[in-house]
Amino acid sequence: MANHDEDEAVTTWTAQIGGLRKLPQRIAFNSIDFGRLLWWTVFAVVPAVLLAFGSLVSDKGTYAYHMYCAFLMTATLQSSERFISMTAKLDQGAGELVSTYHMGEPTLFRSDEDVSTSFEDVESARFVTLADQTVVRLYYRNSFTNKPTVFLVPSDIEDQFRESLRQHDVSIRGESEEDSTGWVWVRFVITVLLLGVIPVSAVFIWPVGSWVYVLAFIINSIFILRQGW
Repeated sequence: MANHDEDEAVTTWTAQIGGLRKLPQRIAFNSIDFGRLLWWTVFAVVPAVLLAFGSLVSDKGTYAYHMYCAFLMTATLQSSERFISMTAKLDQGAGELVSTYHMGEPTLFRSDEDVSTSFEDVESARFVTLADQTVVRLYYRNSFTNKPTVFLVPSDIEDQFRESLRQHDVSIRGESEEDSTGWVWVRFVITVLLLGVIPVSAVFIWPVGSWVYVLAFIINSIFILRQGW
């Protein structure tokens, strides 16, 4: 959902995809925030190698796999909370975006501070639409930055957002069409399998080394369920 007020070249809006039913969408959007090599290494190669190592060594060898999955699951779910609610103000003339991420309630982290992003520091952008919600991923000229990189953009503001980027010499990498989102869903499926389905199933096979994952799974489930449907 989004609301926006327009005052000359300044547009403000609020976008929300909260609740348990929107969790898959938040996880999918979260995967956009990773480069190809980094994502495949962290979310696919490392857990697969640890799982294979644990299976070949012993029950205790799966401890490293479950611990890694517990950490990565927690990090993924918590970072995905930034899409629960986001307010933004776009100054098209100045090429500046002021955004605020409102994390879940309850949450392990708080993030209610305004952050200003100048399009002068942005090299390119990619738009991706999933389930009628568009997200834009900004790629900065400086590879190391603490600025936010992913923003929710309502459909009625998307054209204005694109135009503002072009006005400030930011190139658009991709279009927000359905056939351009396949790679996002592939990442989502792999994430669910390697961080959810497989480690949960492995708990019944190797219970000795899985207590860390079980504990993390319970804690994260409580936080998610308390945030509502």
